[in-house]
Amino acid sequence: MKFVETTEAPETLNVLLYGPPGTGKTCGACSAPGPILVLNAEGPGAIRYARSVYGDAVREVVVEGGETLDEAYLYLKDGEGGEKTVVLDTIGEMYRTLLEGFGGPRPTLQNYGDVNTKLERFIRALRDLNLNVILVAHEQVDDEGGEVTRRPATGGKKLPEQVMAQVDVVAYTGIVPATDDAPRRYVGQLIEAAGRRAKDRTGALGDIRDLDLSEWIATAAEAMAPSTNGKPKEKA
Repeated sequence: MKFVETTEAPETLNVLLYGPPGTGKTCGACSAPGPILVLNAEGPGAIRYARSVYGDAVREVVVEGGETLDEAYLYLKDGEGGEKTVVLDTIGEMYRTLLEGFGGPRPTLQNYGDVNTKLERFIRALRDLNLNVILVAHEQVDDEGGEVTRRPATGGKKLPEQVMAQVDVVAYTGIVPATDDAPRRYVGQLIEAAGRRAKDRTGALGDIRDLDLSEWIATAAEAMAPSTNGKPKEKA
């Protein structure tokens, strides 16, 4: 057997943000460390506000089909652009775009399977690069025996669970209304509650956290740093 040696704390994080429209998903995704490459499948205005906030740190490519994903992967693997983060916005629209390219107006069951495989493998390949990978999705609301479950709308029946398994953090986005004493907050829910799928593999981010992904990544890196005294670290 070959034992895995203790390494330095990981400096990157893979995050899935999903939730209703207008809850800060795209802008939150672009709060990750830059430079950032955004693969935009949502249309020309989708990241306009995020670019107004983060400026030249955000670089945008329009997803036109499977070739875009192949080109983006080779570009990011090469590393010459210096990107620290890649954002996929949104997974569901990427699925739709790929399906149109694979099967046209009347896709077959085989086309659906091919698109599922293409996206799952693309996300897995990005995950293995030395980059922060931020996935953005709308929410899918399902009634399961009278219980409402909210999960990321990725397209496909199996893809939501596959995508959630690929990432370190799954956060459901929402807004905490302003009060007389505090401004409105855009936040991510990081534990499963009220039928909302979520997870935090780092164990460091708590139940709810403001959508500042640079801060999430720094906090997670500190929490996942190996112990220096041979004793387990106390949980936050």
